[in-house]
Formats: sequence, C-alpha cells, structure tokens
Amino acid sequence: MRLAEQHNKVRAAAERKNSIESIRSELGRLFGESDPVKRGKALEGVLNRLFALYGISVREAFVLRVDGQGIVEQIDGVVELDGELYLVEVKWWHVSLGPGDVAQHLVRVFNRGHARGIFISASDYTSAAIASCKESLTRAVFILCGLEEIVFVLEQEKDLREFLKQKIQAAIVDKNPYHRPLKRN
Repeated sequence: MRLAEQHNKVRAAAERKNSIESIRSELGRLFGESDPVKRGKALEGVLNRLFALYGISVREAFVLRVDGQGIVEQIDGVVELDGELYLVEVKWWHVSLGPGDVAQHLVRVFNRGHARGIFISASDYTSAAIASCKESLTRAVFILCGLEEIVFVLEQEKDLREFLKQKIQAAIVDKNPYHRPLKRN
C-alpha cells in the first residue's frame, strides 16, 4: 500500500513538472509571435493553464454585451484565490503602461462590489500608474504583476499561489500594489 502511494506521488510530481515545462515552453514561444492580437489571446490561455495547474480556479476570457450596444466589457479572466475573486487583465505592449492604461481595469473591479484585481503586463508600469493603483487600494485590492515575474516563477519552479499571496499581502498591508517578491540574482 505504501509503495503504491509513493509511486503515485512520484508520478504526480513528474506530471506536474512536465506540465510546468510545457507551459514555460509555450510562453517562451510567444516572445517570437509578431501579431499582438494572437500573442495576447495565446498569453491568456497560457496563464489560465498556469493558474489551473496551481489549483487556482479560473474562468476564462469573456465579454459582456448589452442589446443594441454590442460589447460593453471584455474581461481577460477571473481567478479565485482563497475565496476572493480577482478580475485579471493581461497586456503585452512594448511601452510602459500609464494610469490611463490601468484605469479601465480599475473601474471594472470597482463596479463589482467585492471583486479584486490583477493586472499582468509584459512591459513595465510608469510611476504614475503605480501611484494611481496605490491610491485605489482604499476601494479594492489590486496588484500589478510583470510577465517577467511569471516567467521567473516558472523558471525557478516557485509556488504561484504563494507568489500571488505575497503580492496581495504587500498591497493590503504595505499599500504596495507592485511588490516584487522574486528577485533575479
């Protein structure tokens, strides 16, 4: 009985490692994609699989429509972490995001009562965008994340849940929406 349990644990660990490697490889290929729309949609899928791999409940991208108005909102995803819902926005732009770039996602979060927000960007954030998000912490928990942080989590085989919890704690306790708990040496 114990030998079978041990074998199952080893097999599960190997499968998890293969899944992480597959996600890391797929993410790496996206850096060569020149079409920004294809790259963005593919990134959403990669991140959704990554969240699911770490046991984070995911609702994939969706749009809200109003009759006669068409698409009112496009949400890149929703994740549940420790009983809290986080609306996720993903951007793969080549310029740092400013306050106007993060404002639309902040409004989406604010308009949903007890929702929280995660913004993941391949480029950095301007100091004004970070300040805007810091001011908004009085209304909702909101964290900023760099795509390179996600890559580092994968490369170092860190725990994604723990990484996100550290960022969330820094936003709540230290009023720092762009805490960077993982540093490259």
